[in-house]
Amino acid sequence: MDFRRIFSDKEYAPRRDLAIILLLYLVILAASLAFDSFDHVIDFVEQHEDWEIDEALTGLLLLPIALGIFAARRLSEAKKELKLRLLAEKQAHEMALHDPLTGLPNRRKANMVIEAALKQADSAPVTLLAIDLNRFKPVNDLYGHQAGDQLLLAVGERLKAAVADDGLISRIGGDEFCAMLSGIPAGDQLIRKVETLSEVFETPFLLGDLSVVVSASIGVVTTDVPDTPLDSLFSQADAAMYRCKGTGRNEIAFFEAGMEQAAIQRAKIETDLRTAIVEGEIRPFFQPLVNLYDGEILGFEALARWHMADGTMRMPDDFITIAEETGLISDLFFVILKAAAIEAKNWPVGLHFAVNLSPVQFGDEWLVERILQTLVDVGVAPGRLEIEITESALVSDLDVARNVIVSLKNQGINISLDDFGTGYSSLRHLSELPFDKLKIDRSFVHGIETNSASQSIVRAVTALAHNLGLQVTAEGIETYDNAKSVMDSGCDIGQGFLYGRPSRGGQLALPDGSRLETGGEPQDDSVKPHGEKAA
Repeated sequence: MDFRRIFSDKEYAPRRDLAIILLLYLVILAASLAFDSFDHVIDFVEQHEDWEIDEALTGLLLLPIALGIFAARRLSEAKKELKLRLLAEKQAHEMALHDPLTGLPNRRKANMVIEAALKQADSAPVTLLAIDLNRFKPVNDLYGHQAGDQLLLAVGERLKAAVADDGLISRIGGDEFCAMLSGIPAGDQLIRKVETLSEVFETPFLLGDLSVVVSASIGVVTTDVPDTPLDSLFSQADAAMYRCKGTGRNEIAFFEAGMEQAAIQRAKIETDLRTAIVEGEIRPFFQPLVNLYDGEILGFEALARWHMADGTMRMPDDFITIAEETGLISDLFFVILKAAAIEAKNWPVGLHFAVNLSPVQFGDEWLVERILQTLVDVGVAPGRLEIEITESALVSDLDVARNVIVSLKNQGINISLDDFGTGYSSLRHLSELPFDKLKIDRSFVHGIETNSASQSIVRAVTALAHNLGLQVTAEGIETYDNAKSVMDSGCDIGQGFLYGRPSRGGQLALPDGSRLETGGEPQDDSVKPHGEKAA
């Protein structure tokens, strides 16, 4: 028996105090017997009869009984208070180590478990998975935070069931989860386990009356080196996760050398992007949209270009996805929209301008009003604006997309379905939604003159669109052979390097062959992409 614990632990305090009282009683009893204490008391009482000491002693005889009852009750209350205190301390300890929403271990708890597992990594390899939900923010924006919380709970339950006894699942924060697998060596067994975790996102999550589809980007790193620094593992898992971030689909990436540098570069782009939007470093370049049959320029598409301080230029593929993930896409959209509208105000009134709308922005309940206000502020008619929407916007939430599209159409704004054929939209979307144009993705146009499959697809899509009253734009036309093939397929409008590279506002070609001079700068060709020196 551990006597030190008995004398120090709060759990034993009531019994310890009772033992001390009994011990003192036995000591006093022994002393009384040894010295005939009671006889001395009797003699003293008889000698002082007038003091009424015997009556007082009679009352004292009853006092221990009352004190015993009091002590027993107080002891019972103390035991209850101690149990409540111990329970509260245990709950506080659990709260400090667990996520209050999902009940899963938090980062602190995960760190403790992972560090313990790493000490035995040579005999039981440790694998860390950084799991980040894709498109979680629109769920919060569209359906409210309660739906978002329900989704996180459901995700946590599925991941916990998938990990089972092979490790730990924890919520790191926001829409980020972390899984640790222990004892599974690198190879087919580990790959199958990681795929099992990814597969939990393949079926919709039922949140009451809602059915929500989300995917996840998963970064994986494994080690069999004991006492590997935990921060290093987390950093590598995050770097792998960012490799597959932005596709909008379930993606898995295993850490490879060089990924950490890519993650650092991504973080730098995010920081620089915030400044660039405010400082006006991102501006629209314009690429012509041409009538395929008479060569007339019908308008221009505004394409974002990021001008760097060293004279280089960063292309949209380098920063649009980051803008969407960080919530900067709305600010970026309105910067481009306003700048494009200012340029278009100086064009002939028959020319329109097109701007791409990100699916992420559909969660903005004031989106249509803000677009209209921008056009009013600049002084451009809504009928001159064409909003391009990708298929992924329709798949995310068709009802919300329909409301936005109808609202824009009611204000006279034209709507184009962009990159048709690369997403997951169905023909039902074309018949239900009031599109004006359909843009066939460049992947079908490249080499179309020698690809019979592409020719059949473009011809069929064009015929379908015409039957629905839509015009068809072919993107990525670079050669005369491309142009002839899409014309033979029935396309109406062409866009691509054959008709002009993206140019700054001051160098736009007009239908009569003249240049539109508005104080702009040289063409895109004179400013090389980021990483190359300007000419």
